[in-house]
Amino acid sequence: MKVLAIESTCDETAAAVVESFGNGVRVLKNIVASSVEMHQKYGGIVPEVAAREQVKSIIPVVLEAMEGEEIDAVAVSYGPGLMGSLLIGVETAKALVWAWNKPLLRVNHMAAHILANWIGAEVPELPAVGLVVSGGHTDLILMESLTKWTWIGGTRDDAVGEAFDKTARLLGLPYPGGPEVDKAASKVTEEEWTKDKNQFKLPRPLIHDPRLDMSFSGIKAAVARMVEVQKELDEKTKNLIAREFSEAVVEVLVKKTLKAIEVYQPKSVILAGGVAANRKLRDTLGREVEQAGRKFFVPDLKYCGDNAAMVGAAAIMRPEKSELDLRPEPSLAVV
Repeated sequence: MKVLAIESTCDETAAAVVESFGNGVRVLKNIVASSVEMHQKYGGIVPEVAAREQVKSIIPVVLEAMEGEEIDAVAVSYGPGLMGSLLIGVETAKALVWAWNKPLLRVNHMAAHILANWIGAEVPELPAVGLVVSGGHTDLILMESLTKWTWIGGTRDDAVGEAFDKTARLLGLPYPGGPEVDKAASKVTEEEWTKDKNQFKLPRPLIHDPRLDMSFSGIKAAVARMVEVQKELDEKTKNLIAREFSEAVVEVLVKKTLKAIEVYQPKSVILAGGVAANRKLRDTLGREVEQAGRKFFVPDLKYCGDNAAMVGAAAIMRPEKSELDLRPEPSLAVV
């Protein structure tokens, strides 16, 4: 099966053409139009601005993806996300399936992040534990099959991506915050870290709690207090705080994922979502999972952020047919 997939849940406007490939999915086209530069001057996403830019971009992006392609179905992410942005993608997909007389496949945006791990020749063996980390989600999912998923743990308050963005803002780093915190943290040498790490110690909330609950609002608040007492927030101090923040967050995420492995005994562990692009998280979790004797999967960097290829992968791996009365669901749950 070959699918045209559309993604417009937040500030990206994307279209892709993907097809079945062995036990997974192959990407033929993957086009993304981003308005991130426009949002940088506001320090974050302005929903109305995002939706206006998507109105301008959606048809050119779809036309570029469709050039020279014949498809069997159209897939679209219908939530979770920003209502105005979701409408652009959903209504475009409905117009196309009506005009082309093709099936419409609805896709959960967060499930698509997970199923981005099915892009390529090697795919996860199930059952698997999935860690989904993004600006709006921090969830642990037990995947017994491609259709039987259970939420087993996650954050009680802030999503980890939100904590990264707010920490970046506190440190005076530009938007988007996650990559900037990662970049600042990477500037601290191991020698500097060994010497200075005890100056800036952050909490690891719930890390010793035997449940799979997490919390990140306390780490963010501790960063705010730390910044407030600094006489001068020079570049070295910013980098050291960014490094400690990254260490604290990754330690919590890794510890809780290892606990999920202990409890559920999966064959594979999957990392997904925008924060899956974080270098330290990818490296540390991958190393710890493999030491625990499990296979570790994380998408290529280009499939970690919002993109349409993952939407197509989800449509192929667990198709959900929809009628033309499909409506966006901004608060759609992961499972």
